Amino acid sequence: MVASTERTPSFIATIRLRTNAQEEKVILMLSDCGRQLYNACLGEGLKRIKAIQNTKLYKETVRLSKTSEIDIEKRRANFKHLNATFSFTDYSIQSFGTKTKNSSKFIAEHLGTHVCQKLSTRAFKAVQKFAFKKAKKVRFKRKGEFVSLEGKNNKTFLTYSNGYVFIGKTISLKCLIDPNDQWMQHALNHRIKYCRLIKKEVKGKNRFYVQLILEGSPHRKYELGKEEVGLDIGPSTIAIVGESKAELKEFCEEVVVIDKENKRINRKMDRQRRANNPNHYQSNGVMKKGKKKWTTSKRYIKTRAEHRELERKIKEVRKQLHGRDTNQILQLASSIQTEKLSYKAFQKMFGKSIGRKAPSMFLKMLKRKVEAQGGSFREFPTYSTRLSQTCHCGAIKKKRLKERWHICECGVVAQRDLYSAFLARYVTKSNQVVLQQAEKEWFQLSNVLNDCISNLKNMKVERKLISTFGV
Repeated sequence: MVASTERTPSFIATIRLRTNAQEEKVILMLSDCGRQLYNACLGEGLKRIKAIQNTKLYKETVRLSKTSEIDIEKRRANFKHLNATFSFTDYSIQSFGTKTKNSSKFIAEHLGTHVCQKLSTRAFKAVQKFAFKKAKKVRFKRKGEFVSLEGKNNKTFLTYSNGYVFIGKTISLKCLIDPNDQWMQHALNHRIKYCRLIKKEVKGKNRFYVQLILEGSPHRKYELGKEEVGLDIGPSTIAIVGESKAELKEFCEEVVVIDKENKRINRKMDRQRRANNPNHYQSNGVMKKGKKKWTTSKRYIKTRAEHRELERKIKEVRKQLHGRDTNQILQLASSIQTEKLSYKAFQKMFGKSIGRKAPSMFLKMLKRKVEAQGGSFREFPTYSTRLSQTCHCGAIKKKRLKERWHICECGVVAQRDLYSAFLARYVTKSNQVVLQQAEKEWFQLSNVLNDCISNLKNMKVERKLISTFGV
């Protein structure tokens, strides 16, 4: 009987573990074993890929065309032959990882075979990413850096059962589960594929968690909406337009508040670094070139811990806000359309804003959620649609970035982001805007857009709004 290789839907439940000082010491020791094994596999993978790249066949293969079908087949065959010849495959690196584990008595006593194989696969994928030029380099794990551990099933070495996590034959850790948490109770009723052990640093202290990779779908408190919705996401704003509701708001507003404190801490760290290491800076304040040995004071170490905690907060708050906003959109929409933007280009112009708000991560989460519930999500190119320049009367007029209102000679007046989101609803699969349909429904939806602007003006009385709203 052949086992089924079909993938099933999965989701993750993260549970905090109750640990004492001795148990934490053991977990950190296991992580260090994993770190050494990962680095060994990473080094071996790099050695093999460099051997491949030094061959004449490889140099000839990379010069072959990527468009010709004959050359594509030849490239594939040549790379497959090179990988097999130099043993650069997932299975081969796993085999090397197992041999490395068995050759080290200490690692063999403390890590399970499946955990070692997963670490080997992780190292292979990192080198493969480097080989495909999707990464500039591979990064070895430094001493003291935590390496997460995971198994292949819920039967050996790292397992979960009845509120406890078992590591090997000696360690059992209590899971802190809230019995009133409906989401978690729903999750624990599903089959566990495998477990993963991770660490987070909260307020300078280590906290350990188990991630259960579960088969099925997570618990949902809402039903998917039935409207077609257009989105327009910028560096700092998000515009949402449906049939019954339109909304324009600052994207991840709460993150901005925390980031202001983070900037203050960064400036303080810089002052302390300069005070502790005056020889590393020129008279004009510019840092000297070359390798340096930095002196750190106790106050600097304390400030650095505050900075690390704020960075963790920003990450957690951003993830929470992304989840909240995606859920609000999905309660309205079953079909979502938005422009396919280059966030790498955005980073060059609005680096700080993109870094703290992560719009690309938000769209990936939204796409995953809506498709998991049977809805549709589509991104279309900006070149053929030009939503910010187009009016539904057919006129096309370029606008400068500071122009926040769409004003056309035909009499249409609308906030620029909201109007782009409105037009996004009428983009076809051929990436063309159906202007006739947009013009037909404009009278009805213009009232929805005007209500949104009225709400913003009322909000302006209570608090200051960002200038990109144009209100």
